[in-house]
Amino acid sequence: MPSFQTDSRRFGAFAPALALLAIAVLINYVDRGNLSIAAPLVKEELHLSAFRLGLLFSAFFYTYTAFIFLSGWLVDRFNVNLVLAGGFLVWSLATAATGLARSFAVLFAFRLLLGIGESVAFPAISKILARHVCEVHRGFANGLVSCGMNAGPAVGTLGAGLLIVAFGWRYVFLGIGLISLL
Repeated sequence: MPSFQTDSRRFGAFAPALALLAIAVLINYVDRGNLSIAAPLVKEELHLSAFRLGLLFSAFFYTYTAFIFLSGWLVDRFNVNLVLAGGFLVWSLATAATGLARSFAVLFAFRLLLGIGESVAFPAISKILARHVCEVHRGFANGLVSCGMNAGPAVGTLGAGLLIVAFGWRYVFLGIGLISLL
């Protein structure tokens, strides 16, 4: 049985990866919430009814909910790092492409795609933490990931709000989506 000191050294070596996972979750929550910040401008520009705007808000959750089971299956059968990277790529591109949408249908499709991409985050992160973080440090690791989850809406609301005022909603989606790829 490894000693606590050995576990702590292993955890210390994993700390940079853990920080990246927390940042990934933060980005995940920023990306999913940006539409609510931009909603008044999107609604006006695309001449959307309140009903259609509601559909756009819920579109993300249709695919997110449906695909989270598939994502769990994928991370159990394939390289979890590649599945997470693929999901991150999909959700970042969907966010960037949202800035290019010129109609309700296209925007709706990008919101569905965002849900598909983001559905990999928690199954993948859970598997990574279970594999690389010993039980004695797992509470802290999960707490840090949860911190990213809770900070995302706060950072996104303030940051995206300020950026939308300065640059317009389209550039914010393009910028955040492309920066997320880094």
